[in-house]
Amino acid sequence: MSNSVASRLGEFVRPTGEETRLDISFPDQPPRIAIGTRTAIIAAGVLAVIVGLMLSHLLFRTGDGALAPSAPAASAPAAVAPEAATSGGTIVVSVVGAVVVQGLVTLEPGARVADAIIAAGGLLEGADPAALNQAQLLVDGQQIVVPAVGAAPAPPAGSAGSAGAAAGGMVSLNSADAAGLSTLDGVGEATAAAIIEFREQNGGFTSIEQLMDVSGIGPAKFEAIKDHVTL
Repeated sequence: MSNSVASRLGEFVRPTGEETRLDISFPDQPPRIAIGTRTAIIAAGVLAVIVGLMLSHLLFRTGDGALAPSAPAASAPAAVAPEAATSGGTIVVSVVGAVVVQGLVTLEPGARVADAIIAAGGLLEGADPAALNQAQLLVDGQQIVVPAVGAAPAPPAGSAGSAGAAAGGMVSLNSADAAGLSTLDGVGEATAAAIIEFREQNGGFTSIEQLMDVSGIGPAKFEAIKDHVTL
C-alpha cells in the first residue's frame, strides 16, 4: 500500500510542462522604472557635485563646528608720514661792522645778538659792544651792525629806522621794511614788496647783485640804487 501511496503522490508533483505558461501578477508590487544610460551618467555627476560641496564645506569648519577664520586681507601700507621739520627751522642774519668776519650767519631759533657776534668770529679791537643790546632775540633776515667806539650809534638790530635806513644812510636789503625800501630811487610799493618777497623766499640777500633777480628791477634801476643799499 505504501507503494501505491507513493505512486499517487508522485503523480501530483510530476511536472506537466504547463508551469511556464502561468501568468502570475503581483498587484501590490509597484512597477519597475527603467533608467537609461545617459540619465544614469547625469545623476552620477549631480551626486558627485553634491558630495564635493559637502566636503568643501567641512574643510572650512573647525573641530567644534565654528567656521575657521579666513586669512586677513593684506592691508595697504600706511602712508609714510613726512619727516617732521626741525622745530622752528633755522634763521639767517647779517652781521656787519666791527666783527672779525662780516656776512651771513645761520643760527638756531631763539638765538640772540651775542650768538650772532660769536658766529661772526667775535668783535674787533675798537668795537663798541655797549652800543648793542646783545640779549635781543634775533629774527630771520635781521641785520646787526656793530659800530666802533665813538661812531654814531647804529639803529636797533633788525630795525630799518623810520625810513628803513641802515648805518651810513644805506638801506638794508635784508632788514628794511617796505617804507624804507621805497625811499630808494625808482622803487615803489610794488618793487619794495617784490624785494621783501625775494628775501623771504631765498633766506635773505647774499649780494647786492641779486637785486637783478627781483621782479621789476632792470639794469637801469639797479645802477640807480646799487650804491645806496647794503646787506
